[in-house]
Amino acid sequence: MRIDRRSMIAGGALLAVGAAGADSEVRGQLDKAALLPAAARLAALRAIRKNGLSRRERLDLEAALRGAILEAQIAAAAPAARYPLQLRLNAGWDITPTAAHARGVAEIAALTTRADLLLQEQGLRSGSVAERLRSLARDERYLYSDDDPGKDRAVADMNRWRGAATDKLKSLFRTVPLDAYSAKVVRMTPAEDASGKAGYRTLPSGDRAGAYHVDLHQIRRRPSWSLPSVVHHETVPGHLIQLPLQAIADPHPLRLRAAPGFVEGWAIYAEQLAAESGAYATDPLAEIGYIHWMLFRLGRLLIDTGINHLGWSRDRASAFLRGCQGDPVIFAPFEKDVERAIAEPGMFAGQALTWLGMVDLRGTRSQGARLRAFHDRLLADGAAPLSLLS
Repeated sequence: MRIDRRSMIAGGALLAVGAAGADSEVRGQLDKAALLPAAARLAALRAIRKNGLSRRERLDLEAALRGAILEAQIAAAAPAARYPLQLRLNAGWDITPTAAHARGVAEIAALTTRADLLLQEQGLRSGSVAERLRSLARDERYLYSDDDPGKDRAVADMNRWRGAATDKLKSLFRTVPLDAYSAKVVRMTPAEDASGKAGYRTLPSGDRAGAYHVDLHQIRRRPSWSLPSVVHHETVPGHLIQLPLQAIADPHPLRLRAAPGFVEGWAIYAEQLAAESGAYATDPLAEIGYIHWMLFRLGRLLIDTGINHLGWSRDRASAFLRGCQGDPVIFAPFEKDVERAIAEPGMFAGQALTWLGMVDLRGTRSQGARLRAFHDRLLADGAAPLSLLS
């Protein structure tokens, strides 16, 4: 089922009416609770009646309760005991730091083995996988010129890739937002490009299709083989499928607060979906790019658990990232990511664990109608803790 522009606009209007009508009492109570500190918020949420709620109200309330319980526990815990709770909050499901770290190690090992084979096929046989990825990222054959023709070519390549992969991806979904399959990659304005602005998305609205505005101000650090996975993360089946559906569902901000890893976790999951659909079957370089992005996500998971659970130093965390993925991705210098892992415990891990949790929830539903139904269930109501969607 495809949600067209008129349906999306009407749906948004109906949701607004619903928020002011049938759902107004619960939503109003949630609005008031959101203004309270953690302990008081928890008490207010527990006082809300639970009978007769719509699916949206129930998800809003249950997610808000889960988030408030964990936030109250974090606030009351000694500093050394907070991280397991922060990890559960950010991941949206219950996993220990030890298990999370072990999962990341296993996933990296599998991806590194695959990358080794692909790199050997490209004639890169000496050195670690990270060293060979670093060498490939400097190969002039895959670099764009730092000028308008080079940037135009990068955008054209990304849109060509998106178009070629669309038919494979359509089989993964039953319900999609309006014009998701026609979303384009576009260049930023000259002023945005010159300022070094990060890439951003515009969601479909009225007569405007969705778009991803790609940041190319350091285009020499964006080899061509790294861009296909960006397409899937940012457009289809990534953010430009999930975010418009979430806009229609209109989850309460307290639910979003209780599922901080969901949006990014879906987009990482979407990269894996593209790989599983066969998008890279005839392009081993693009598959290498996909693996590099996955190593980046998993590297963030492991420095998060490494620093906050295992006591890694800054130097050890930075060295781990260099040995895992080679060069840093364009927007995430290693030292910056290490500092963020310290400042926001559980945040990086939560994004990766949401992706891996979605894979676990999917289980054996890896194709056909069952996979499409799973994606509908996962996306229809907007972000929520995965523990509420199992």
